Amino acid sequence: MVENQDLIVTPFIAGKRDMGVDALVVAPANTAFFAFGLSNLQGSLSPNEIHDGFHPKAVIYVAPPFRVTHFKGQQLVVHNRRRNVHELFAYNLYPGPSAKKGVYGILLNIGEKEGWVTAHCSTVQVITPYDNTITIMHEGASGGEK
Repeated sequence: MVENQDLIVTPFIAGKRDMGVDALVVAPANTAFFAFGLSNLQGSLSPNEIHDGFHPKAVIYVAPPFRVTHFKGQQLVVHNRRRNVHELFAYNLYPGPSAKKGVYGILLNIGEKEGWVTAHCSTVQVITPYDNTITIMHEGASGGEK
């Protein structure tokens, strides 16, 4: 029964640790690879890393079976941009769109509300033969032919 199913609840910081947004992922235990993938991409918090006043502004709910029962097999990611929390519903088995692009969408939305910018870019750092370090950032989405 779904009501009795084991869940994984993982706190993380969406974005950079010192600048990010408190967030949670809620996933069925049988999709633990999703929470593991997210922790590799975003970095989950251990219990002793959760700061006083941890208040999630974003929650990712992982519910892959609904892609079959409600969405004709399509793997979807749905954003519900509420006033105090950004909910992301991951109706897929692949953590990429939810754990990477989904978190980017969360950061874009919250940043717009709070007045800060989320960079989506590629970077490269080059050391010249003269020991000069040059860092180049190219703004643009994945697949944007940067």
